[in-house]
Amino acid sequence: MKSLVKFLLLRPTDALTLSSPLGTPGRLDSRPYHIALLLSLVAILNGVDLAYTLFAHRIGMLDEMNPLAESFLSQGLEPSLICYKLLMVIAGSTMLWRLRRSGWAIPACWLLIVAYSALAVLWYVWISDIMGFLEARLTWLR
Repeated sequence: MKSLVKFLLLRPTDALTLSSPLGTPGRLDSRPYHIALLLSLVAILNGVDLAYTLFAHRIGMLDEMNPLAESFLSQGLEPSLICYKLLMVIAGSTMLWRLRRSGWAIPACWLLIVAYSALAVLWYVWISDIMGFLEARLTWLR
């Protein structure tokens, strides 16, 4: 239980010490835990992006830049878009998971997190502007 608390306090290297049968302490590699945590965050941020995309499409104000996603949305295939996004995240995460021992895996995960976070901020600003526009339009109609 102590090791779980230490891991949750963002000190996974302290939490992952083991003692060998001879009593000398050994260390586990904490890289898989870091990669799993970062990939989970990437999946969550991808879900946020998908939710914003579907919302913008529902209100009719989406200008999708991805041609494949645009073809799904223009034909009314929202479930196909969801499956496509899920497949892409699973495929990318699987590749990064298999390359978790590489020195590039953690920076690649962080790059994805930064990109998705910036996209989430842009979506938030866009939604705020649209909501302000729609509220102003409702007051004009009264």
